[in-house]
Amino acid sequence: MRESNDSEMHGAYESPYEVLLGELDALLADWRELVRASTPTELPPGRLMDALPEILPTLIRGAQSGATQLDDKLRDRIAREHGLSRRADAVPVRSVAEEWDAVKRACARVLARRGVVGRGAEEAQRRVDALVDDAIGYTLRGYYQSELDTLRGRGLERRDASNEDRRRGGDRRNHAEGA
Repeated sequence: MRESNDSEMHGAYESPYEVLLGELDALLADWRELVRASTPTELPPGRLMDALPEILPTLIRGAQSGATQLDDKLRDRIAREHGLSRRADAVPVRSVAEEWDAVKRACARVLARRGVVGRGAEEAQRRVDALVDDAIGYTLRGYYQSELDTLRGRGLERRDASNEDRRRGGDRRNHAEGA
């Protein structure tokens, strides 16, 4: 087995991210196998894949660059092209989350099959997992878009607190009221 770490990325070993991107077809095949085995979804192959072949490379490149959250364009695409389509296809919400978990497992399979192990591979898997977790949330936003739309204007919209406020565990309103 090869051990991959950041210092070897430009040496004799490929980076885990380059392996995942280079093995995208195998990654998607593993994902499809895992989903078919673990979820009751009976979608035709084209509907099952939907936008995943375009979403995954962007997600992997984000992990490679050290992103801790998905960018706005990818968030919108995931909500619209994955979440909404799963709702339209009446895929149970639990299955939707399991599909994303299958992405994590498929990535681990591809890396293991290629013999990419060690700190670099573990770090890459952690970064991909974090962005997949973010993708789950945006998929659910798309899935429940109609319900969320009914809440708009009722004071229930998400409020983004500043970084300083998040560290304190509050939001701007609490700080303003206590001042």
